Amino acid sequence: MKYTVEVCTFTIEDVIAAKKAGAHRVELCADPDAGGTTPSYGLIDYVVEVVGIDVAVMIRPRGGDFVYSSEELDIMERDIRMAARAGAKAVVFGVLTNSGHLDLKAMGRLIAVAKEHGLEVTCHRAFDVTPDPHRFVEELVKLGVDRLLTSGQKPRAVEGLELLAGIQKAVGSKLSIMPAVEITSENVEQLLDLGVREVHTRNVEIVTSSMERGANIVMGNDDYDETTRIRIDLEETRRIVEAVKRREN
Repeated sequence: MKYTVEVCTFTIEDVIAAKKAGAHRVELCADPDAGGTTPSYGLIDYVVEVVGIDVAVMIRPRGGDFVYSSEELDIMERDIRMAARAGAKAVVFGVLTNSGHLDLKAMGRLIAVAKEHGLEVTCHRAFDVTPDPHRFVEELVKLGVDRLLTSGQKPRAVEGLELLAGIQKAVGSKLSIMPAVEITSENVEQLLDLGVREVHTRNVEIVTSSMERGANIVMGNDDYDETTRIRIDLEETRRIVEAVKRREN
């Protein structure tokens, strides 16, 4: 059985590390504090053209909830087309109603645009806040979504094993269930035992800036630390990829 390791990335440094680690696909995002929003066209274009790895692009116009205005949906349509022009393989989005259920009309509209441009569609972790997960996955199948990114409605994927197993059994091969959140080289096999074929990872390390500062001021919030940054942990990501590959043999 073939497996896919997707790595969540926010910078070109992340992407390069993910490729070096042997990842099969990267999810490109901006704004990690919000859980991911739409990245720049320049980043998407560069990764596809120069780095050469399959790309799934987050389509999320802002942080916060997943109920979008008509203007925001128009922007999401434009961003889907942008991702296609840049050569992305997939787009990642989720639209909910005020009651927390899937917004079938809005999702159908965005999925149609994606499919028109030959893109795969991943529904993101908006699923993890819905009150009726089984209804949600049934609707995703009917809409023609390719995969679902989820932690099983728990803070970590290994805590959501019961729901992950239940929805995997329910959908079979009709929808790829892709577990996410704090997947490590030590627990990835637990997730693969569910019968899933894809996993989504982000394992990071903190790097201290070497830049000298002439004044102790920051560009963002007062408590934002500009003297450090977070990047993909190359070695742990490599260990995850190796653990997954061993399952293929």
